[in-house]
Amino acid sequence: MDLVTSPWESADRVEYVRELAGKGDLAELSRALLLAKDPWHEGFGVTTVLRSLPEPDRFALAQAFVEHAAAEPAAAEVGNRGLVLLAAVSRDLADATWCEAWEALLTEMADQLWSCGIADELWTCSQALLDADRRLPDTVVGLLRRSALEHDWPPECAAPVLTRLRGPVLNPGEPWADAVLTDLPSLDEPWPDFIGHALLAPVARPTRTWDRRALALTAPIDAEVLRRTVTAWLSLATNGGGRSDGAYDAYNLPALTGLTWLISLLPPHPASIRTLGALVEGPPVRTSLTSTAIRALARVPQRRGHPELERLSARARHKVTQRQIREALIA
Repeated sequence: MDLVTSPWESADRVEYVRELAGKGDLAELSRALLLAKDPWHEGFGVTTVLRSLPEPDRFALAQAFVEHAAAEPAAAEVGNRGLVLLAAVSRDLADATWCEAWEALLTEMADQLWSCGIADELWTCSQALLDADRRLPDTVVGLLRRSALEHDWPPECAAPVLTRLRGPVLNPGEPWADAVLTDLPSLDEPWPDFIGHALLAPVARPTRTWDRRALALTAPIDAEVLRRTVTAWLSLATNGGGRSDGAYDAYNLPALTGLTWLISLLPPHPASIRTLGALVEGPPVRTSLTSTAIRALARVPQRRGHPELERLSARARHKVTQRQIREALIA
């Protein structure tokens, strides 16, 4: 049966590695992997072949990879080749030193990249750490989630990692999300449950089912505390998100949408209405949250959001935004 490969991975390369593994020629296999001419790390197909080897073979390869990693020059064209290959064969073999090295590599990637579309080592080293029962740093979790949402990683590659992540509930790195993550430990139930529900918010428009569940979850919270807390979080999102162009983190966006829907269900307050308007007017790029905030203003009780919509209609420059504001005022 054909192996699933990374989109950029050579099928011939995968077949060659599989043939060497099938022959049990570990010395030649080790040389082929460590001295590869291709400047990229090995893809998902090769990694799958290595992970499926018997433990004695993986142990023998691990020894060669450890030696190569220790001698690997810092300026090598593909840095950390031995370390990444070690991650591919490390199941049930990893020690603390290897885990620390993988974590350092991943943390450096997370510090440098918003999302990742071609670096297979992200998934290889993450799976190795999870196999070793290690928790991934929160910034690495964010990088993994965004990479899966924004790029064409095979599900077979991403799922073994994504389904095993243990938090955080939101990706760090955006001011509003960082505030939520900072505040949640000091907030009692049902705040964590509501944030989980917010992540399930429909982007286009809320459903009655979602609204009823949101109100039921937040019913035990004092209404004014709820309004102030959610408004403060939303205010931090009015300048845009964490991407270089100001767009929001694709993983976090549903939760931001849910907070926006919730604020429109609460008793009207000038500060909350101004914040909804700022979500339309403030971010540097138009996103789906722009439409959400417009619809949220339109459904504020007692039509209290309509004056803000009228103000925005005179200031909006984006044609789609203008049309949606007109439609919201008519509706």
